Amino acid sequence: MTTRGYHDLGGVPAEPFEAIEHALTQWEREVDAIRMLLADDRRRLLNGEEVRRVITSMGAERYDTMAYYERWLVGFKTVLVEKGVLSEAEIDAAAAAVSDADIAPPADAHAHHDHDHDHDHDRHDHQHDDHGHQPDDERHDPFTPEGRRLAEAVKRLLIAKGIVSAADIRETIDFYDSRGAHLGARAVARAWVDPGFRARLLAAPDAALAELGIDLRGTRLCVVENTPAVHNLIVCTLCSCYPRTLLGRPPAWYKSRAYRARAVREPRAILADFGLRLPEETVLRVHDSTADLRYMVLPARPAGTEGLDEPALAALVGRDAMIGTAVARAPEAAR
Repeated sequence: MTTRGYHDLGGVPAEPFEAIEHALTQWEREVDAIRMLLADDRRRLLNGEEVRRVITSMGAERYDTMAYYERWLVGFKTVLVEKGVLSEAEIDAAAAAVSDADIAPPADAHAHHDHDHDHDHDRHDHQHDDHGHQPDDERHDPFTPEGRRLAEAVKRLLIAKGIVSAADIRETIDFYDSRGAHLGARAVARAWVDPGFRARLLAAPDAALAELGIDLRGTRLCVVENTPAVHNLIVCTLCSCYPRTLLGRPPAWYKSRAYRARAVREPRAILADFGLRLPEETVLRVHDSTADLRYMVLPARPAGTEGLDEPALAALVGRDAMIGTAVARAPEAAR
């Protein structure tokens, strides 16, 4: 009998859900970029499963009190130490050399926003109580001072050793900033007007997206289609697996305990929290993403869009429609 890990939240009871969004801090963005660089084809110093193994063995209490990107930082730091790339002694020395000023959050820490390209969250009417620091709470820097110090120390060591450069980190941040719903929306709009492309997108998404100049960088993607009879919902119950090379970084709510648990346990209720209520006769299929396979929803084309061109159609497709927590918007004339 397999014992459920504390990180495996699919179907377990969870707290009420809020579709929280927040712009990533510089600490989160740099840790995210360094993780990608260390695992790329050039360096191959670690892989996602090695890092996840550390995260899933850190203990429930530590897991629950640590923010998402802080867990990944501890995960890849541990793997690098195990492999002799870094040592605990040099990490400690580098951390001691980081001044308080180096890790002080800037005054405008939350003024920067990713290139969201329509995140749909303006259509959710959620009231957020000021309940103190929580991971994924957009009002706070989710990294602790200790986490920021560790992030800065590891970054400096990797740069000093020539493993990554500051330019590598900046370019990787810029790449993921450039990914977003606008890319997936282009593919959806093309599929709506071109039956041949739609068939190719469903059968071989990487090749079909390449026709539009969209490089998935090796991501194995499965596209599932909404129809009048079937609605699809995407989740990752173990962590946050998501088609980031197509849609950008996952939103905070996608990584939250409540969404990961309730999307499997009570998917219709979680959709209702987003304001989406499906007819009882609609079949709802939940797809659990993995490190090896990511999903994207091809939403149904709204009625009243027959005369629209591809750019106008793409403007109706928000990120949430491609996760399945929303549907494509109706054109103004049909509202």
